[in-house]
Amino acid sequence: MKMTAYIRGQWEWIASQISIIILVNLILLVSTPLAYALGEIFYLDLLVIVVAAAGYFLHYRRLNRAYSQIRQAMAEGRDIDWLFREPSAADSNKAPGIGVIQEVLEYKNWLFKEKEAHYQQLMNDLKDYLTQTVHDLKVNLAVCEMVVNRLEDQAEIANKLLFQIEQMKFRINQALSITRANHYSTDILSETVDIQQVVKEAVSENAEFFIAKGISIESDLRPYHIVSDKKWIHYIVTQILNNSSKYTEKNGQITISAHEDEWGYHLHLKDNSIGIPKEELSRIFDKGFTGSNGRMSARSTGMGLYYAKMMADTLGIGLKAQSEPGVYTEFVLSFYKLSDYMQTQRSQSDK
Repeated sequence: MKMTAYIRGQWEWIASQISIIILVNLILLVSTPLAYALGEIFYLDLLVIVVAAAGYFLHYRRLNRAYSQIRQAMAEGRDIDWLFREPSAADSNKAPGIGVIQEVLEYKNWLFKEKEAHYQQLMNDLKDYLTQTVHDLKVNLAVCEMVVNRLEDQAEIANKLLFQIEQMKFRINQALSITRANHYSTDILSETVDIQQVVKEAVSENAEFFIAKGISIESDLRPYHIVSDKKWIHYIVTQILNNSSKYTEKNGQITISAHEDEWGYHLHLKDNSIGIPKEELSRIFDKGFTGSNGRMSARSTGMGLYYAKMMADTLGIGLKAQSEPGVYTEFVLSFYKLSDYMQTQRSQSDK
């Protein structure tokens, strides 16, 4: 520790002591005959300054010695836990303020453990999801093997095989997207996105599922451009449409529409599926929630909509659902205009 740095760190005490000396001198000069006062006052000031300087020097030497030991220990890679032991007679060189430093380090350690637990949970979620996905892929492959071994009616068998392959492709793509979602801060690209084009591509990706169940698609979308991340919007829309294909009965219908208001552009994805019970509607975006409908399907993991909502929140996109059991389920994606998006973010931060 440099002496100049030490003096800057103690300037409050030095200033207060100088002020006290000046105040005492003034009192003595006022209350004592001047002829007898100057020499004694000068002598008294000198004694005070010498004693104060000696105290500061001893304090500085103790601090410097303690800091030198700490720096030497860190340079040699030795443990410094001895700093935080209870003081004893042998610890006369222990630097003051170590208790506060220990509290700061304990707090930082707590923050680190909290972040570590969060990341560990993300990794566990990813592990669970990938485990389920791999299991599903094995089932798909087993079905493909069975179909190939029974190639009698070529057209029908080929269609079944194609459907299973599309299922595998979807799950693999979904697994890759979810893997990236856990590192979304480094995997987002702002670009001009045409919502109509994204929806067309998402419908095309799910086409085999719609064809297999005879589900028709009605859309009246027109080109509409926003600035966002095309890849993640595509993932969100694809996930919702795939969800609709699973829970919409044969020969059902999915209606895609949109409207614009002062707040933004709202994309509606509505199907005439089996619907969602009212008591479960508020939980469909919860992690791992499958609901009563999902429990009827061994392929449901409850993770697709969770990640869709997570990425929508990350991009500042509103995502909500409404449903009437046995009648319909509708998802609404809201792409807010800039001023309203900022207002929405401020409102959320105030809650």
